[in-house]
Amino acid sequence: MTKHVTPTFLCRLAQSCCVAWMCVASVQAEESLFPSPPLPGQENPLLQVQFNDGLQLLPSIQDEVKRRKLPRMNPSSEAAMEMVSTTVPRPTPKKPWDDEPLPPLEEELWQHGGSYLYAPEGDQLGWPDSTYDTGYELLRLPEDYVEPEPFTLFTGFLGEEPIKQYPLLHWFGPSAYNWEPRFVAYGSYQASAIAYKQNQTRSDGLGHQLIVDLDLRLTGTERFHVQFRPLGEGSTGGSYYRFNAPAGYIDNSTGAPQRFWFEGELHSIFSGYFDPFSVRDLNIAVGKFPFLLQNQLLMNDEVLGLALSKNTLFIGNTSNVNIQGIYAPSDVDNVADANSRMYGISAFVDYKKIFYETSYLFIETPDAPGRNQHFYAIARTALYGQLTCTGRALFKFGDEAGTGGGELYVLETNYTQAFPNHPLGIELGVGYCNLFYATEGWNSAAGGGFNRLRAAFDVNPLVGISTGMTLGENYGAAVGMQFFRHHEDESIAPEFAFQSLNGDAIYGLGLRYQRKTGKRTFFEVLGLVNFSENAALRRDGVFVSETILF
Repeated sequence: MTKHVTPTFLCRLAQSCCVAWMCVASVQAEESLFPSPPLPGQENPLLQVQFNDGLQLLPSIQDEVKRRKLPRMNPSSEAAMEMVSTTVPRPTPKKPWDDEPLPPLEEELWQHGGSYLYAPEGDQLGWPDSTYDTGYELLRLPEDYVEPEPFTLFTGFLGEEPIKQYPLLHWFGPSAYNWEPRFVAYGSYQASAIAYKQNQTRSDGLGHQLIVDLDLRLTGTERFHVQFRPLGEGSTGGSYYRFNAPAGYIDNSTGAPQRFWFEGELHSIFSGYFDPFSVRDLNIAVGKFPFLLQNQLLMNDEVLGLALSKNTLFIGNTSNVNIQGIYAPSDVDNVADANSRMYGISAFVDYKKIFYETSYLFIETPDAPGRNQHFYAIARTALYGQLTCTGRALFKFGDEAGTGGGELYVLETNYTQAFPNHPLGIELGVGYCNLFYATEGWNSAAGGGFNRLRAAFDVNPLVGISTGMTLGENYGAAVGMQFFRHHEDESIAPEFAFQSLNGDAIYGLGLRYQRKTGKRTFFEVLGLVNFSENAALRRDGVFVSETILF
């Protein structure tokens, strides 16, 4: 039987022969490329390195280079040096301090880690040289030092503790906001020395003032607040002993609270009945609270009454409008009647980076018929880089039985200047210039919120106008500069003032110095001197105080 050879069989036979031939060729090529292994006692030729002009090449590689007739490299060429640098590691030059032992960790931290700032009291190891101006104070605090905090109950001060839930303490309605009570008691004690003379009459003495604030916060927007001034009722500034005739102790002490109010946001209080995502921003304050308008020029007093405020109103192209309404049935300290009534409304508008403030007040004087007063004021504040300018116009109408109508015009400017080189340790300065003109009939709506002892040592004529101490036609200027030193731990503010009061020229020089003396204490000096041809307007004095905060 004859077998036929098919084409498929012939193709497969040819493929097998090709594969066998390629395997044999590959083995022969490897044998020609790599020599046979060395016999015992012989060296491996692959490890025999020959040098060719400083370049290390294996024998097989050298032959391949010659066979391909590649160009030889100059050992000094950049390409050769680069090849060497990438294949042969270079030795690192030795530094002089490589053999020095490392200092202990505590010594390294002490000398270079700033730990000398917090060394135990009296230990001055590692301090910078005394002639070197560090620009900061060296703190000598023990390691177990604890920052002083006000007296606190319930939640910790500044809320560093976890949120505490009180199921029975919440606002009105179902699912209303819970309370998170926090009670804080804080205040200050001030001891002062006074040397003052006006119109050839001296008033020298030693005084003190104590302020105690009790604050009970229910939520982030609601709280009860009470302030006591046991040594200085109202705006007296404290009690003091007077050395001049009539000598004796001037007792202004009282046990009655001087401020007491509740403030809150109506949406939060009635949260159980409102949509939690609705925006209300209706704020209320009830009680005896401080109220200030027009940078204290129109009003600075503690009134007994009710105030309402609505924020985040967007009218036209304004970015925000805030409207406030106030009703104060008593304790409005007006020059006509110390127990006046007040009705008023104010609006604060942010418009294209300009701030507007406008107010209307009606002062009713039941104990002084014919002295009812209407006040209207408007102000515009604009920022020009580091310069801030504010123009104010304040008008009074009515008061037919008194001084009649009046106006007050004020231009306030201040300029912030940084001193990178810190001359005399000064880092920052704020210069200011105030120009004003008050007609004969002008008086503020209420100015009983000033500290009378301190206000007497202020050379700025606007302070006297706001407190009601000066009446009549009055115009002038106050120019000064407040310098801040040592991270604002020290402040120096020289000031010059000129005013013409009812035709009498008055020139004044003033100086305010404040210095932080401890974590909770500061020292202050107020000095002034006025020059005038009218002896009744001459005054000079110094007010020195040390205040302790707690």
